[in-house]
Amino acid sequence: MSTPDECCFCEVSACPVVLERPRFQVRRCPRCLVMWCDPPRFDERFRPDDERAYLEVEPTVVAENRERLALLSAWAGPATHGRLVEVGCMHGDFVRQAAELGYRARGLDLSTTAVAEAARRHAGLVDHGTLDETTPDASLDAVAAFNVIEHMDAPSRFLDHARRVLRPGGVLVLETPAQESLYHHALLLRGRLLPRRPRLEVGMHPGTHIYKFGHGAWRRILRDRGFRVLAVHSKSTPLRELLAKNERAGLATRAGIVGLGLAARATGLGNRVQVVARWS
Repeated sequence: MSTPDECCFCEVSACPVVLERPRFQVRRCPRCLVMWCDPPRFDERFRPDDERAYLEVEPTVVAENRERLALLSAWAGPATHGRLVEVGCMHGDFVRQAAELGYRARGLDLSTTAVAEAARRHAGLVDHGTLDETTPDASLDAVAAFNVIEHMDAPSRFLDHARRVLRPGGVLVLETPAQESLYHHALLLRGRLLPRRPRLEVGMHPGTHIYKFGHGAWRRILRDRGFRVLAVHSKSTPLRELLAKNERAGLATRAGIVGLGLAARATGLGNRVQVVARWS
């Protein structure tokens, strides 16, 4: 188990602090460039994502999933990579859409309410749990995790399991918030300028977005683990989805979200990064 100042991917110790907050710090590994919260959480309570917001913007999520499936199938189509598991699948929409394309897909999630909703909507496709020792070695052709790994206490362990359960030639597809994004730079700068504001949103917080990755970070981390990186893309969250997740925010915050979202699309510096890698 790594210490709070040690990178769980590289085991580099005494990693420097890049942001001081009233109750936590943000550290960055000088080798792989991953950032994380110290401490990673304040308590052991599981905090699921805003499930209601996803239901409110389901057409948008379905459209996002079509893009994700196009990315996956370009490197690992259902004819050659049929056995697919999505980790952190929420209500199972991606799993259902993948199954309709011919994948033998199933989903895993730790939220009991999300799994119950998935069972009501897509019976038999989603189970409660995550990728662990119960999944046999080399039993899958593809593993997907969209905006999930940044919430994990031990993301390096998840990658070890993904490598173990993929057969040679299997594909891992990931999506996470990106360090290169305009959102990240704006929130980090605001956090530095207003270090004493405890409720200030900086894009990272113990127990929620614990880790933040980026294009370069993913290339280093995956290559270190024997994956061959096939594609790294910038992606922007649909504005409708962002606004649904921040519907209780003030008018200025929502206006800032729209402004940064439009700027991200114009510059290509989207708030997420998508990665496809092959296990050899």
